[in-house]
Amino acid sequence: MLLCCACSAVRTLDSESGLYDVKLERHGKLLVDGGWTWGGGNPYAKQKDVSLFISPLDISKVKEAQPELAPLMVTQMHELMVQDLSKVLAESNAANGTRWRLVDAAQGATLRVDMALVHLRPQRPTLRLLSSVGGLFVKVPGVSDAVGSFAKGDICIELTVRDAKTNRLLLACKDSNPKTARLISASAYSKHGHADVSMRFWAERFARLVRMCAYDQLGDRTLQEVIRERSWSEVAKDRVLR
Repeated sequence: MLLCCACSAVRTLDSESGLYDVKLERHGKLLVDGGWTWGGGNPYAKQKDVSLFISPLDISKVKEAQPELAPLMVTQMHELMVQDLSKVLAESNAANGTRWRLVDAAQGATLRVDMALVHLRPQRPTLRLLSSVGGLFVKVPGVSDAVGSFAKGDICIELTVRDAKTNRLLLACKDSNPKTARLISASAYSKHGHADVSMRFWAERFARLVRMCAYDQLGDRTLQEVIRERSWSEVAKDRVLR
């Protein structure tokens, strides 16, 4: 059972929530499990007035299994996205003389961001601590890793960005378990600690992506071109931070 749980992060890139119907690709320079972009240049590169609507996190896939924990994720993910996006949009607007902003309704918005939580398993803090301490003295190949993975919990999210007026899909991605609550942090000893640090990571990275696409940094280049231009040293540095 533990060996099966250890493999839980290796999952299909197909949408489990129905947010997208495109084929995601794995790429060595991507910091997510899989991603897809529409392939064209930045359609909003010259637009000074752009509004973004962030849809509530869809928890329908996990709510039945985690009736207490999953609803907490809705509020937290939204607050983190608003916090990080508000910061980068303010920076972009100051630099470009633009008016990119968040709005409370999809109607009339330029872009819509949808997210779905498709896997959520609480971490087992006590088991995780015992596994970590025990690993200092004896490591059983396969079993030790399986116990550690099971204890750390499991979380996976899907995200899409669409043109809010035409519903054209611009970006889709899927990612799982990007961050682990370190044992020296308080969140390591709560069952939702891994979810907390992962959601903070996703919100911060998505905000960075929006900042790059906002007028001055991406221009007419495609995201594929930007990804290809990244050096492997930059990728390695980001993976360490991840």
